[in-house]
Amino acid sequence: MRAMRGTVVFLWFLFPAGLALSQHAPAAFPIPAATEAQAACTGFITTQAMPADTRISDGADNDFESYLHQYAPPDFVYLYSRRNRAFSVGEQFSLVRPAKELFRTTRYSGEHWSLRGLGKPYEDVGRVRVKQVTPEGAIAEVVFACGPVYAGDIALPYRPRAIPEYVPAQLDHFATPSRKMWGFIVAARNNFASMKGGDIVYLNFGEKRGARVGQRYRVYYALPCPSRFSVAAYHVLPPESVGELVVLSTQEKSAVGIIVDSTRDVSLGYVVELE
Repeated sequence: MRAMRGTVVFLWFLFPAGLALSQHAPAAFPIPAATEAQAACTGFITTQAMPADTRISDGADNDFESYLHQYAPPDFVYLYSRRNRAFSVGEQFSLVRPAKELFRTTRYSGEHWSLRGLGKPYEDVGRVRVKQVTPEGAIAEVVFACGPVYAGDIALPYRPRAIPEYVPAQLDHFATPSRKMWGFIVAARNNFASMKGGDIVYLNFGEKRGARVGQRYRVYYALPCPSRFSVAAYHVLPPESVGELVVLSTQEKSAVGIIVDSTRDVSLGYVVELE
């Protein structure tokens, strides 16, 4: 009993100091909004069709010459150019393909109309590096992949994507909308209908309306109209902030964002507003 009393007294003396320390929250520092792998696999929606003159024609170890043969790091694939492009050893290419999965399942009324109004969606496939140049084209090693690589994938000159930083902050669940630049989440990577932190989403506005890489948007719950998204949906219920996202890349009419914080699942049709 004496030992217990001594322990209690000892903790009682330490408690005020501990309380004082807890009143000073650690300073917040900027952190990357996404990992390199996340930023490289976002996909995008563009008004300009991607040039498809350079593609993967086939790859090594495809004895049955199957068009559905899958490649992954560190497999070798064969690049060819319809315009006799000059390849060079060490040159890197990003691989993309049309994002057909966004049209396979309808998540809301008017979804296909909304996406086509923004442009043509593409998914990121991976990256290859030329190891050898041949008269037929080039032999390239798959150095990174977002998923299976197939013959027919489009090869574009590789350009690294900058990863913006943001300062984490406590999410204000009932923050008053600022009525700044806003729009809707109209689609998500892999055609997800419900998203959370770390997931990639596509917004129905882009550079033309002022979207910029690194911008931070608050996500509000909103009910979409039966046939299309509308500002009227913004006022159906009191504003309920359910998450935040950071813009990773922009196109003329669309933007790609990553959800960096969420209190619950985020759905297509939710409103996003510039903080």
